Amino acid sequence: MNFNKLQQISTNFKKKQKAFTLVEVLIAISILTIGILSGFILITKVLYNTAVIQDRLTASFLTQEGIELVRQVRDSNFLQIMNGESVEWKDGLADGSYTIESKAGSEQPITLTSVDTGEGSNFRYNDDTKIYNYTTGEPTTFNREIKITTINDDEIRVESIMKWKTRTIDFNLTVEDHLFNWLKF
Repeated sequence: MNFNKLQQISTNFKKKQKAFTLVEVLIAISILTIGILSGFILITKVLYNTAVIQDRLTASFLTQEGIELVRQVRDSNFLQIMNGESVEWKDGLADGSYTIESKAGSEQPITLTSVDTGEGSNFRYNDDTKIYNYTTGEPTTFNREIKITTINDDEIRVESIMKWKTRTIDFNLTVEDHLFNWLKF
């Protein structure tokens, strides 16, 4: 009789063991599903952040370019003064808001176009030349405005304000620099 009882206990144990294996399989499938879904979520966030980072980098370059273009106008005025021409160091750099563009590879002077505050123009991207401009190419969400403020006779403040949208989020970046009449000193 003891042998039969041991056999029955062994059979019951094997049945319980099979049920326990099924629970283990369900837990393993759940863990794998969570792991795979986490991987997809991570990849989605990385792809989204890649677009945000790329646009922020582009915006920072375009913002700094605005400051450099104003500096080039000031430096061109300095060169004209050194050549004996009668111009002021801040000719073309009056107080106000502007869009500003240079024609890459051309000898044309930089032009500042007056705009209402907060009304800068959106850039276009020319895929052939890989250059952002205001005239040719695909429209972008990048919008730059240059603000010039006179501090005193020998100093101006230049703010380059960039606004853009990535996906559904609005971004903005402001870079400020002060330009001086160093020729006077």
